[in-house]
Amino acid sequence: MTASTLLQTDRFELGQIVCSSYGYDMTLVQYYVVTRITEASVWLRQINCVVTGDDGRGEGRAVPDSSWQASDDKVFRKKIQVSEGKQYVSDTIKYFRIWDGKPQYYNSWD
Repeated sequence: MTASTLLQTDRFELGQIVCSSYGYDMTLVQYYVVTRITEASVWLRQINCVVTGDDGRGEGRAVPDSSWQASDDKVFRKKIQVSEGKQYVSDTIKYFRIWDGKPQYYNSWD
């Protein structure tokens, strides 16, 4: 897989990084790696998230760190959805999108 494939943001690919952000007064970010794909589903494994630039109030930028990955029994499947030609997945709390390679805003201060 090439670097350009890893950073394309229209379709899920094996090994690609996916991010989700959620929170009401906070913006929490989590990262995942794509472990399997079918026409209708994608399987995700959570990886570590490193927050940089924290100003002491829990605010900074989050980037993925694959040095830690969740165990096999924590891999989960989501149904692929499409909006404006881009694939994504969601549930009642989180919106999962293909990571664009840029650090994501993070705020854990409630």
